[in-house]
Amino acid sequence: MKIEAKLQGLGLTLPRLEDQYGTNPSGARFISHYAVGNLLFLSGTVPIKDGRPFGPGVVGKDLTVEEGYEAARYAALTSLAAVKYALGNLDRVKQVVQLIGFVNSAPRFGDQPRVINGAVDLLVELFGARGKPTRAAIGCQGLSMNHSVEVMLTILFSGKRVKPPLARDPQGP
Repeated sequence: MKIEAKLQGLGLTLPRLEDQYGTNPSGARFISHYAVGNLLFLSGTVPIKDGRPFGPGVVGKDLTVEEGYEAARYAALTSLAAVKYALGNLDRVKQVVQLIGFVNSAPRFGDQPRVINGAVDLLVELFGARGKPTRAAIGCQGLSMNHSVEVMLTILFSGKRVKPPLARDPQGP
């Protein structure tokens, strides 16, 4: 529970993954996570704060680099909600192996690495050197529901027990 205490010290609260998977406004079909051995692969997550999209828009047009950076922090926080759900405890994280970040970017915007630093910096604040991943920061034009940032994490964890993933599927056939 050391990592969760650090989150509280930063004034951050993990969202409940079950609440997020209770609705599916994007209509996308996917699962929250999948474990292979002691690697946990997470689906992409977007910035959510207080149950609502945080910092929507195009970075370099609607949002500054600093606002994109903050959105990336919240996208990483949403990923950590999936880690907590899957593992039951964030202290089981041995290493953040990889982070792939997508930034909804204006034409000619080239500061995607500085935006995605928001996610990496949060992980390092929480996990120290174990939070520094390999990474990519990719600019794109358009993310689901006009989100500014999406991140995907791969985590190395200790122990064996992993909860089955939650499925996110649209309602109906």
